[in-house]
Amino acid sequence: MSGTATVWDGIRPRSARDVVARHRARLGRLGVLAATENLAAPTDWAFEEDHHVVVVHLGGRLDRMECEFSVGPSGPARPARGDVWMIPAACRYAALAQGKRAEFVELSVPTALLADAPLAARVKHRDDFLFGAAARLAELVRGPDDDLARMASQAAGGAIERHLRERYGHQGRAARRGALSASDRNRLAEAIRGQLDAEHSLAGLAALVGMDVRRFTEAFRDAFGLSPWQYVMRARLDEAARRLWHGAEPVTEVALATGFASPSHFATAFARRFGVPPSRYRAGAR
Repeated sequence: MSGTATVWDGIRPRSARDVVARHRARLGRLGVLAATENLAAPTDWAFEEDHHVVVVHLGGRLDRMECEFSVGPSGPARPARGDVWMIPAACRYAALAQGKRAEFVELSVPTALLADAPLAARVKHRDDFLFGAAARLAELVRGPDDDLARMASQAAGGAIERHLRERYGHQGRAARRGALSASDRNRLAEAIRGQLDAEHSLAGLAALVGMDVRRFTEAFRDAFGLSPWQYVMRARLDEAARRLWHGAEPVTEVALATGFASPSHFATAFARRFGVPPSRYRAGAR
């Protein structure tokens, strides 16, 4: 990424988006956006919605992209044609992209469509049916607005709805045992984020939701897109960044308050996540 540009952190101003074309449609319960954007300059993409967002990359050329999920996979992830990004409802997501151009379809998916089944955050996911249907839908919403096109768009939207429901909703996953319910997920998130300086053993977390460790580990990753340890580390670093940016506590106290055994361990983990050591991150807030 050119210069010192970093993924949007919710504080610095967002970069402008250079939109070449944008077409919107409402098809059944789906919101559809077919767009093309220039990416010559570093460009911010960010979401935090009360619905799921599914982005299907149709083409273009991205030279670099870094992405950050509040819960989910983060780091370098350059999309290729056919790659799918899935951003769960209430998940904070930001990406910084640069290259030549990006063409994509963005689907707004109500949580009720999946019967409130948890949707794991995904990057570079492959779903051939979804890619083909989204590409066809993009052609239709960009084309002439006539009766035939509207009928075809509704049919394509309906097919995508059914596919999402059957593959990613409870209809396709209810048979799986040991899935975490919404209340389970909330209980775990509150337990972890409410006691960041605690050890949070796998056995202790599993006991909160009445599971054995093996089933719990699988269910946790499916629900949150991270292992329990990765989630704990992400929560600690998020809180540490907040304290450094807004507070005046010494870095050592921030490290201990957020569960790090030593300032050096904290500094290493922080720099790996945010690209700068804690002291430089705090200096940027002044």
